[in-house]
Amino acid sequence: MSKVFVKVMLFATLMKKYKTEELIVECDGTLKGLIKNVAKILGEEFFNDIYDKGYDNIRKDIIFLINGRSIKDLKEEVKLKDNDVISIFPPLAGG
Repeated sequence: MSKVFVKVMLFATLMKKYKTEELIVECDGTLKGLIKNVAKILGEEFFNDIYDKGYDNIRKDIIFLINGRSIKDLKEEVKLKDNDVISIFPPLAGG
């Protein structure tokens, strides 16, 4: 798979924890490849915060959008393209 560049935007506690709002990241076009490459920039803990190794997928309590669309709504395997915008929100809390 060819390399693509995507914009990753972090929100709420993720933005505060990693002290960044957005990054441009090169990846292989897969979600796992993207998360691994972001973790190379922000630290390995980022991978563990976002990715559920047991299910080999993004954690279910993370809100993960590609161009404003939740990955939970996508039926097919996700293939990232140049200039996609990835928005990552931490688990929601409160009442």
